[in-house]
Amino acid sequence: MRRLIIGLSGVLAFTGCTQVPEWTLFYYPQQQQLPQPAHHYAAINGYYETLQQCEAKGRGMQQLAEAPAVFQCAHRCRLDDANMVTCDQWHTFNPEP
Repeated sequence: MRRLIIGLSGVLAFTGCTQVPEWTLFYYPQQQQLPQPAHHYAAINGYYETLQQCEAKGRGMQQLAEAPAVFQCAHRCRLDDANMVTCDQWHTFNPEP
C-alpha cells in the first residue's frame, strides 16, 4: 500500500509540473519575407512555453542558416475544420540585415 501511494505521488508530481507549450515556431528557410500563401503546417519547427523562447530559437536558426530565413511565433495554435492551422496571435520576424 505504501508503495502505491509513493508511486501515485510521483506520477502526480511529474504530470503536475508539465506545462503545455503555448507558442509554436514556424520557420521558412531561404525566404526574405513570409511566403504567400504560407503553408504553416509544414513549417512547424517546435513548441515553446514563451514568446521569448520561440523567438530565441528562430533567431538561432536564422544565424545558422546559409541563406536568409523568415519565421513566425504563434500563440495557441490548432487545426480548424478544414485542417488548416489557426492561431490566436502571430508574430513575424524577418531576416536581420
